[in-house]
Amino acid sequence: MHYKISHCIGLLALALSSTIYAKPIQGIEFSHNDWELVCSNTGTCQAAGYQEFDGNEPVSLLLVRKAGAKQAVRGQVAIADFGEEYPANSLKNIRLYIDDKDQGLINGDFSQKTVLDLSQPQVDAILKKSRENVSIVLKNQHYHWQVSSNGLTAVLLKMDDFQKRVGTTGALVKKGTLDESKVLAAQPKFVVKHVKTPAKPIREIKPDQTAYQKMLERLMTATSKDHGDDCSDEYWKDDPRTIQLYRLNDQQQLATMLCWRGAYNEGLGVWLLDNRSGVNQTQLITDQATEFNSGEIYGSQRGRGPADCIASYQWIWDGQKFVQTLDRWSGKCRGVALGGVWELDRIEAIVK
Repeated sequence: MHYKISHCIGLLALALSSTIYAKPIQGIEFSHNDWELVCSNTGTCQAAGYQEFDGNEPVSLLLVRKAGAKQAVRGQVAIADFGEEYPANSLKNIRLYIDDKDQGLINGDFSQKTVLDLSQPQVDAILKKSRENVSIVLKNQHYHWQVSSNGLTAVLLKMDDFQKRVGTTGALVKKGTLDESKVLAAQPKFVVKHVKTPAKPIREIKPDQTAYQKMLERLMTATSKDHGDDCSDEYWKDDPRTIQLYRLNDQQQLATMLCWRGAYNEGLGVWLLDNRSGVNQTQLITDQATEFNSGEIYGSQRGRGPADCIASYQWIWDGQKFVQTLDRWSGKCRGVALGGVWELDRIEAIVK
């Protein structure tokens, strides 16, 4: 009896330690032709496909699978609501066709929503053909939308690889005989406590002030060390920018400065100035920020002028450091929706 209790306690401790000390998942991004994949730190993967690059009717198909054994793939479809005007009564009774075979009515009304859910049999019909050059069509008597399958196989194989399903019975592309006992386990979103800081800068250092050059050199040294791609003196050397300093606590400050500006985007450089060790240390957080407010760094950058694709970023101050809590892409620039149609997260977190 004592052995059984000890044995059970040991197994429980092992299970708990495996959960507590599980290696954090690093999210990935992957793109091939008309399809792309984003997997997050939770283990969830999202694969999105679109019409061909020069296709006339913008459309997108999203396939989502969580990490862990015996996880079904969920599917959604979206048609353009960006620059397209469809008579409301023409967007009803839309059906899904896979290789010209009718897979049934898509449940919902595209005149009311941009995105509708696919049924499980409809998703399964797509996956069954995922290793082939397959025709994926949405249509009714008025309109016809075609999702390209060019890149579908590569993206789903990458999903299988990330979730460690290759060779298992649950793989989407390279199935095998192994069970799913060793596939990637899902992890929860990590939690970050937001420690708010003063919203207004405590100091502005202008280019004509004595302290400017010394601070600029400090920031640029850190930028070079941290491989900042866009924040270099090639942009602002003929038009120096004001440096703003924000108080984080008694020994740490934040510095911001406009790093670059394009046709429809601009990026702030954001640096953490740390004097806790008695030595001035400087870290570039990002050169893609668009604002800083009360301990939150936020960035939003268009993929192109029409703003049908947007990258979003967020870092939160936890009292000692900035933690990235958001890395999101809205999907390829294919004209499906203003602001993008999907939320393809590489980093997911809960901010409290």
